[in-house]
Amino acid sequence: MVLTVATLTVGGCGGSSGTGYGPTTPTPPTTPTPPAATNAVSIVGISFAPGTVTVPVGTTVTWKWDDCPGGSGSGYGSCVAHNVTFDDGSGVASVTQDNGTFGRTFAAAGTYKYHCTIHGAAAMSGQIIVK
Repeated sequence: MVLTVATLTVGGCGGSSGTGYGPTTPTPPTTPTPPAATNAVSIVGISFAPGTVTVPVGTTVTWKWDDCPGGSGSGYGSCVAHNVTFDDGSGVASVTQDNGTFGRTFAAAGTYKYHCTIHGAAAMSGQIIVK
């Protein structure tokens, strides 16, 4: 009688029956994707967004005028005119405009500060950090 009980106990504990109770392979942790580097600046309200952009040498940064209610050329509302004027003595500046884009390629490392001459550096300024 003892032998029968031992056989039943061993038979109930062994092996895998395909029920999912066996060992599992752990899932490796995921690595978060870093945010994409931006080389675009929106001009909205009286601000440059983002106010600071960091890019590698050789990158072209593009400013886009997004300050027209209802979209550029919508036929209603007034668009606000701005410009992008660099403070580095280079004389690089966009025209004063209320829509469109402007771009500058940065060939050397450094910090390039700029502002809108219409609204003033205290109210509307930004910088490009080139590494």
